[in-house]
Amino acid sequence: MFSSLSRRFTLLALLTTMVLVIPQGSALDVGRIDPRLRTHDIPGGSVDPYLEKVLEGDHEERMRVLVRFSSWPIEDDIGFAREIGMDHLCTMKVLPVAWLEGTEEQIRTLSNYRRTEWMEYDGDLDLFMERSLTTINATVAWNSWIERTPNRYETIDGSGITVVVLDTGIDAGHPDLDYGEKTLVNLKADIPGAPWYELENSDTSYGHGTHCAGTIAGNGDASAGARSGVAPGANLIGLCVGDVGITLTNTYYGLEWVYENSRPPNPYNIKVVSNSWGGGAAEYNPQDATSLICQKITFENNVLVVFAMGNAGSGDHDGSELTASPTGLIPSNIGVAATERDGSGIAYFSSRGEKGKNHTYPDVAAPGVKIWSAHARLTEISAMSKLRGNPNPYYLAISGTSMATPHVSGLAALMFQAAPSLRISDRWEDYSGDDPEAWYSNTFNRIHEIEWIMEQSARYIQPDGIPLSDESGDNGVPEPGDRGPTEVGWDGKPIDWAQGYGLVDAEKCVGIALTLQELRDRWPQTEWNVNDAIRIYEEREVFHRSAITAETDILETGWEGEFARYAQDQDGPLLVQNQSRLIWIPEHAVELSILMNYDLVNIQDRTVGDLTFVIDFDNDGVFDYQHPFLGSRLTGTKSETLPIDSEDTGRYWAIGVYGQGFKVIRPLKDREFMELRIEYTMGLRLRMDVGSQEDVVVSPPPPSSQVSAWMPGESSPDHAGGRLILEGVEYDISRVQPLPEPEKGMEKGGFPWWWILLLAAAVLFGGAFYLRKRKGRRSRE
Repeated sequence: MFSSLSRRFTLLALLTTMVLVIPQGSALDVGRIDPRLRTHDIPGGSVDPYLEKVLEGDHEERMRVLVRFSSWPIEDDIGFAREIGMDHLCTMKVLPVAWLEGTEEQIRTLSNYRRTEWMEYDGDLDLFMERSLTTINATVAWNSWIERTPNRYETIDGSGITVVVLDTGIDAGHPDLDYGEKTLVNLKADIPGAPWYELENSDTSYGHGTHCAGTIAGNGDASAGARSGVAPGANLIGLCVGDVGITLTNTYYGLEWVYENSRPPNPYNIKVVSNSWGGGAAEYNPQDATSLICQKITFENNVLVVFAMGNAGSGDHDGSELTASPTGLIPSNIGVAATERDGSGIAYFSSRGEKGKNHTYPDVAAPGVKIWSAHARLTEISAMSKLRGNPNPYYLAISGTSMATPHVSGLAALMFQAAPSLRISDRWEDYSGDDPEAWYSNTFNRIHEIEWIMEQSARYIQPDGIPLSDESGDNGVPEPGDRGPTEVGWDGKPIDWAQGYGLVDAEKCVGIALTLQELRDRWPQTEWNVNDAIRIYEEREVFHRSAITAETDILETGWEGEFARYAQDQDGPLLVQNQSRLIWIPEHAVELSILMNYDLVNIQDRTVGDLTFVIDFDNDGVFDYQHPFLGSRLTGTKSETLPIDSEDTGRYWAIGVYGQGFKVIRPLKDREFMELRIEYTMGLRLRMDVGSQEDVVVSPPPPSSQVSAWMPGESSPDHAGGRLILEGVEYDISRVQPLPEPEKGMEKGGFPWWWILLLAAAVLFGGAFYLRKRKGRRSRE
């Protein structure tokens, strides 16, 4: 019934959470012959480059590493590690992974053990999810003004759109995934065909689905917005189709639920379903059950289906073998490859298409290496994260195309908010196979307009000049000499088997979507397509630098958050972990007023507590000022007005939150997020010295999810008439106008040849008239 996909599916997360690191060959001559050691380098090596850097630099005498062996059981492998002098600290349960400690020499010896697959340094985690949001320009899309009419500015954050996370479930008790508010529905089915049942936490074993949900639409409450998802305003529905092992029938059952519940009138406004799972490598088969249900979801219900491409790309960077999952190759789906966090290359593990068959290539790529997102406690990846020294109780970092996929799902939510009319297109998926007639005659091989926009606006990642055969150093992108005629996509765009069209760009995707929607709203008689919108978006410069001019001396900003006891109980706390939000203090700032509001007593949450705010004036990680707890216990407010010296301007300040209190615990119900948690809002007013006739220009740094952006506010009583000019970027929808049609017979930018024809006609007419007149004169003579 299920054709070539009837084999068991396994979560891509199982190949990523503890396993995915960048390998590097590092064979060691141990000076003796031991049949248990390799005598040559393995393809891709076995040592993570970061671990290699640690080993080559100054380091502690003994270091901790995570080691994955080739298969279960691993008792003999641990025995070998002990034999060479390493200490065994822990064995994981899901994958054949051991936590070990040893010297540099011992670690290098173990790297050459025949059953060692990879080794990763067990160091501190210091990369944050908000950087991956910057990589795809999501923060630019959020913070760009949308000007439709004067003095009306909107933002795009996914509001009104619902994304289904078909995965291991969602722990909606997490502060970023509020059950009943953000996570509208959270369902679990124990076996395919069994009734779905509702519960707050459906992700009790693994934590993979919770992490994906946070990347898609987490509101960032546990980090004051710093670790928001790509579409923080969107809603979520969790479908748990299995804990650790997922079969085809599990996932098909989940996709069937999506189809049934997204049919008109679609009360939840489901527009995207995100799938970070897949099977073994194979080409797309239009007869497979998953292909058929996905096409029904998209073609009948206009719901975009997003799939991970897989994590089997190590050892096949040259595209000589197909390693991509077939679910990502279904034409109406979007198949997502994984890039490095900063977009500098393709992750070594990301599955590749087969060179020369561009219908097996990924569609687009997104960051998938060490991505920070929501942490579901008491799960497999939570335990692994704690063992690796992550002190953060709300977020953890893992890797895989499973982590890249939610970036694209969240971006799709932003685009659907910007342009509700987006639908299936008349453009076919790329194809370079042996039967083009069959391919292009199958109407289900068309792509969605969202994919069309993503592909045409993607940033193609350039190669680094290192041959693909050197997987320890190359960035995974084919060199020019490796690419052939099949590495050219629609409209001449470069594509390849590793990244497809390239890294998605949220700023352009949202802008093109806004442009297309405006064209359809204002000129409905015309059939507008994506390329029309792209041309107008670029030539009319819809997205551009701009400024808001306001007769005021006040800038305002604010945010919401959720204080938790854990936020201030860490050793050496990270700013974003401590509920801190950054604000930019520009020159000419003279006074900052802060107002905090919260509930002293919350009967529903069974909490009693008091909050206050703290300030780090130079963003060095040490809070320099703390507002006292006393003084407003009965009001649930804290306020303060602080003077600003000129030497404290032109820099970031960090505003954090501290608290105290208690929560009444329900022993039989509160298992995970049982700590004291108090919701709060922060409002800030910054008074500027604008004088009576001056124009003061404020130029903020580039947007980031850690930074709360300023907007002009109502002037203060001391305002003497000057103006603030706040610089930024905007989507100027008023610039969306149809482009003039080029004159017929005239090439773009060429000479108006029709003038020559007109001149020739005039000469001929004049000559004829002259001859006729002369002939008439002679006849009279």
